[in-house]
Amino acid sequence: MKKYFIIFTITCLINGIASAQQTISLQSAIDTALNNNLSVRNEKLYSEYQKKLKATAVDIPQTNLIGEFGQFNSAFSDNKFGIAQSISFPTVYAKQKSLQNENYKTSVLHIALKEAELKKQVSEVFYQIIYMNEKQHILMKIDSVYAAFLEKANLRFAKGESNILEKTTAETQRGQIAIQVKQIQQDIEILQMQFQLLLNTTIVYLPSANNTKMNFNAIADTSFINNHPSLQLLEQEKNVAMVNTQLQKSKLLPDLQLAYNNMSQQGMGADDMFYPKSERFSSVQFGVGIPLFFGAQKANIDAAKSLELISENNFRLGQQTLLSEYESAFKKYEIQLATVKYFEETALRNADIISETATKQFENGDINYLEWTMLINNAISIQSNYIDSVNDLNQAIIHLNFLTSK
Repeated sequence: MKKYFIIFTITCLINGIASAQQTISLQSAIDTALNNNLSVRNEKLYSEYQKKLKATAVDIPQTNLIGEFGQFNSAFSDNKFGIAQSISFPTVYAKQKSLQNENYKTSVLHIALKEAELKKQVSEVFYQIIYMNEKQHILMKIDSVYAAFLEKANLRFAKGESNILEKTTAETQRGQIAIQVKQIQQDIEILQMQFQLLLNTTIVYLPSANNTKMNFNAIADTSFINNHPSLQLLEQEKNVAMVNTQLQKSKLLPDLQLAYNNMSQQGMGADDMFYPKSERFSSVQFGVGIPLFFGAQKANIDAAKSLELISENNFRLGQQTLLSEYESAFKKYEIQLATVKYFEETALRNADIISETATKQFENGDINYLEWTMLINNAISIQSNYIDSVNDLNQAIIHLNFLTSK
């Protein structure tokens, strides 16, 4: 009974671990990251903050309530109540509203840029994990080959058919592979943690792709960079600077003032009639605030114009930088594509021939163990270099996708 309980417990643990790990495609990983990533959430919250700030564009100053009591009209004590309101010229509020709208558009573009960067990061880590798994797979396959030959080398040494050099070399080769496997396993664990952080989920997702090599139809068209969020953001900053200059200019317009007064006026009036305290008189005031001292505001306008020039230069610099980066990335893609093509059409086939021929010659006694080791290492090096080239090609494609907003 106890035996069955132990078996049941182990089975449950294995199933629990398996259920906690799920394979995931690149697109699903990107979608998960876009929904869960905290950096993207912060940008969306900031955009919501800017959206709410749009309501602050029409910021009217506080209303003044005025009260007077005393002998300000005759020997009788009178009272006076008034309400006054000053506002900026309506053009100022219109420009402030335009500026808030532009700030909101900027925050939306920040979201797009953060999402584009996140897609790039997820894609890079996704294919780095696949690359490391492929490297580990090759090393494990090599380890099994060396393990078999190490066993044969031990038998040959025990029978006196070989010297200590053959046995020591076999042990050293397998030991080096074990170290590489351990290092790759550690690298995979680190990459897996980065992957989980980007996706921001407790589920352990394992990247899965039908092909280790990404599909990509490259067209050398630099017009795609105009759609890049970073360039659109720089262009939007130009708009913000321009609207801010218009706002600063509008602040030279006069302020408007409006007031209403209601008072008592006891005593004999100008019309030779006596008015009691209960009789009330009203008046309306209208004023215009003329900016006689506008030196500080002129400085604000000049500073805003300087910001316009800075934003224009930043846009041109960003455009040139993206263009240069795209051309460099495209050339790198072409080089990596040609390298991968060479491996697939020539080098990998040669590696198989070298491996098969060396093994047959070694088994037939035509070559010794050291010669076999050199030939096998050469074949393995070709396969490993192919995986490296595929990884470099994938990273080049990911970078091009980022630059072209794909």
